[in-house]
Amino acid sequence: MNDKTQLKRASKLGVIFYSCGDLASQFVWTFIGSYLTIFYTDIVGLAPAAAAAIMMIARVWDAVNDPMMGAIAERTRSKLGRFRPYILFGSPLLAIFSVLCFTHPFEGSSTAGVIYAAVTYIITGMLYTLVNIPYGALASVMTEDAEQRNQINASRNVGMNVGILIVNGITANIMLFFSGKGAEVANGNGYFMTALVYAIISIPCFLAVFFTSKEQVVPEVTKEKFSLTATISGLVKNKNLMILLVIMILQMAAWMGRIGVVIYYIMYCLGSFTLIPVIMLAPSVCGIVSSLLVPKVMSKLGKRVTLQIAVTCQGLALLAMYFTPFDNLTLIIIESGLVGFFNVSFPCSLSLLGDAIDYNEYKTGIRNDGIAYATYGLAQKLGNAIGASVGVLLLAAFGYVANAQQTPETLHGINMVVNLMPAIIFFLTAIFAFTWRLKDSEADEVRAKLHERKSKENIE
Repeated sequence: MNDKTQLKRASKLGVIFYSCGDLASQFVWTFIGSYLTIFYTDIVGLAPAAAAAIMMIARVWDAVNDPMMGAIAERTRSKLGRFRPYILFGSPLLAIFSVLCFTHPFEGSSTAGVIYAAVTYIITGMLYTLVNIPYGALASVMTEDAEQRNQINASRNVGMNVGILIVNGITANIMLFFSGKGAEVANGNGYFMTALVYAIISIPCFLAVFFTSKEQVVPEVTKEKFSLTATISGLVKNKNLMILLVIMILQMAAWMGRIGVVIYYIMYCLGSFTLIPVIMLAPSVCGIVSSLLVPKVMSKLGKRVTLQIAVTCQGLALLAMYFTPFDNLTLIIIESGLVGFFNVSFPCSLSLLGDAIDYNEYKTGIRNDGIAYATYGLAQKLGNAIGASVGVLLLAAFGYVANAQQTPETLHGINMVVNLMPAIIFFLTAIFAFTWRLKDSEADEVRAKLHERKSKENIE
């Protein structure tokens, strides 16, 4: 095994401030994921089918755009590094377009309205890719120490949960404030101004990552020209990465997909727009607590087992919520808290992603951080789009009518979409995770051999 004192490590500030990147992402992407669907249907007036189509078209493009961005980032050579420049220059653009998503200069049902919504959403997704794939890839190049990599990913999870805590806790009140005195439901101005506030906050958060991070793991210079075919071929041949891609898509479909439709459950099943912060704060608070524990748990149980336990418990909590009467708010809040407490599977999958990158470099001599982390961004957006688009189509099938009293059948349908379906997907995630065969000890040995190989090359 390698001597850890010789490994290149990230600074303490780098580990701590790495969390700010995911904090910023929640202000932008979680706000979009949580509120854009209902903004489209209830404010803009888009038909559920149109909203679903926009999201799915955007994700089809991401299947090409995300790995392409990963490959471009990997081939970037600058004084600022391979990945950090994109965070510096991309975050202001992402902030601008995240605000444009919540504007509607054309009538929603018109062709111009649908096109405008599609264009702004697709460009925002591309800019999110531009910033977040390099941000995610930083975790594997900031340190050679596997334990510190776990700490970095746990730090990211803390940032994610703090961001979700803030977005879930104050968004509804901010939107009502900007909607005018006495407003009981947010209007278009409420959505727009809230998006603007979050966009402004996100920029310095991303910049904090840029200024405190350092790329320690530097690959050999490649003179290969970018080839989309070769890039996708390289991804498909990485067996560990493909297994993890399925795991992450399932995770994201359950978690991010649910975020995209949970507002309907709170507004219509529980009966109040003002209950949004109450119901959504519980998982955020509990998630922050569990994020602090996850590095030690992963060290003792292993990454895969920790992931399986986490998603299984999330599924059980959502299954219980599905059977809980709508008027039992105390129990619903407790169940929501449990869903958040066990939301520690993301740092597990991110650490497994680092193992897959190291293993592929050991076997092929090629280190593909950017392309590999593109799969995480793709999984995140695919999961959100699948959950939100399929969810909103199912709501329409169950008879959902915007801004109206829903029938008992529709309320039951909303409950199924928001709670039962994600529970089933979480259970499927736990089962599929058994296909991951790379043990933590084997990954440690791979890193030791890589370090030894690079040390010999430097001497020569």
